[in-house]
Amino acid sequence: MRQIDFGAFFFAAVGDRAGDTYRLMLECARRADEAGFAFVSTPERHFHRFGGAFANPAVTCAAIAAATERVEVRAGSVVTPLHPTARLIEDFAMVDGISGGRVAISVGSGWNVNDFVLSPESYDTRRERVIADIHAIRETWRTGRWTGLNPRGERVELDLFPRPVQPELRIWTTASRSEETFRRAGELGTNLLTHLENQDVDALAAKIGLYRQARKDAGWSGAGTVTLMLHTYVAATGERAREVARPWLKRYLLTAIDLEAAAVRSGGLMSGGKAGRDVIAAEQAQARLAELGVNRYLDGRSLIGSVEQCAEVVRRVRDAGVDEIACLIDFIGDGAQVLEGFDHLTALRERVGED
Repeated sequence: MRQIDFGAFFFAAVGDRAGDTYRLMLECARRADEAGFAFVSTPERHFHRFGGAFANPAVTCAAIAAATERVEVRAGSVVTPLHPTARLIEDFAMVDGISGGRVAISVGSGWNVNDFVLSPESYDTRRERVIADIHAIRETWRTGRWTGLNPRGERVELDLFPRPVQPELRIWTTASRSEETFRRAGELGTNLLTHLENQDVDALAAKIGLYRQARKDAGWSGAGTVTLMLHTYVAATGERAREVARPWLKRYLLTAIDLEAAAVRSGGLMSGGKAGRDVIAAEQAQARLAELGVNRYLDGRSLIGSVEQCAEVVRRVRDAGVDEIACLIDFIGDGAQVLEGFDHLTALRERVGED
């Protein structure tokens, strides 16, 4: 039976209590490292408490790199259209050096119109830009050379330092529900990071098929790595897991919905490229949407349950073509409960490894 790997994925909605978030992140990273997890990942988020503790994934990755010895240290999604490629290479080459060659990134085009105050000119061309960025990141990482315009309008070729440990940088593309994004990831030869927010397991399996066929058609070797993010809280019993997770998950989703509403009010789209809806601005409607989201996640689209219940979900997504599960553990706002759940998550990883 094909094995599936696990990693810890952080995305807390506690931007005003960031110190607690970082302490929990580092403690979980150490435990993941000791338990043999494959990776630890932190995102890039801006201007909202949803994910707001993670404004710069290079910084959190550097902290994780210094606190661990074995796990791959990932950033994702890095919204590349917001940043000069040369600066991204400098940042993550530093993390690669600190970690001894363990850094990797997932890239995305971004969706929140408000984020693009950092690079307003990039918003309308962000999807095309991220494709060019992937090519530029690979080439620049490999060669250590960057060509750009200086303030006098002269094109100069520069050496980038520090040089990374790894000769090649492992890259994921973040995909939501768009079949086009899955295909493009395959054509580009990147790995794939996705979730079940806008799709069920059957739909995901079909899109993974599109991704892998596109890789093959483009001449890339290997099947690529498909990583699935799942909200995760494993407990001794399913009842205990739901009792703890349900109120935290609803609060978490309400924060995410507030972020979506802010983007819509600013004239942008919702995540996944969905058009804005007036209903999302109403407080009562937001509560209803959050409750529907909770029920959907508790109905087989998360790792919230007992070890055996979650093992069944793992088997389903593994059969759908998933290679890794990115366990989003810090939607739970109580650090002690997160650590309690992490112990059961380790037991789940061991249980599935016996299959």
